[in-house]
Amino acid sequence: MLKHLLIPLALALGFVGLVGCQHDDVTSPHAAEIAQLPGLRVTIAGADLPQDKVQAIAKFVEGKSTDTGAAMVRVKKDDKGAGTLEIELFAKTLPQDSALIEGLQASFPELAGASINVNTASAEEALAPMPVIEVSKELSPAEAQAEIAEQLKAQGVEGEIKIDVKDGPEGRRVEVKVEKQHEDAPPLQN
Repeated sequence: MLKHLLIPLALALGFVGLVGCQHDDVTSPHAAEIAQLPGLRVTIAGADLPQDKVQAIAKFVEGKSTDTGAAMVRVKKDDKGAGTLEIELFAKTLPQDSALIEGLQASFPELAGASINVNTASAEEALAPMPVIEVSKELSPAEAQAEIAEQLKAQGVEGEIKIDVKDGPEGRRVEVKVEKQHEDAPPLQN
């Protein structure tokens, strides 16, 4: 049985998250700071979502918080194509569960028949299996991209790795996507 796993992740330059910018001069991981933030996990099952909608939903969820420390997105699909979207977000303030669910349903018609659940998330649990990447902000985007790829491979990350590094007015945004197939994984349970 095949299970496809697509994990879009972004590195907040030294930390793993979906959408993040470097806000300080520290290039080492700031996991201790993230661990102090409240977190939530949004799980969406029963919706076949293309990658652009996954990204839009993740940005919508993050947009409902303030001072995001980290966000992670996982799209899990079984061999029949049934998928589950998980978004974990750690920020200073988080949206209320019911308002977030209502906002998602109103903004994304694709979620009409989907099961949407919001639960508390622990940063320590969410971040434990993630690779830790340290990249100097002095590197150019191309150099940072090469450094991130090298560090991920050195830490045993397997699969097709795609890295996008952009510098902007809010800081550096690094997005990492890893696509991987697991042959021995059990099917997803809805």
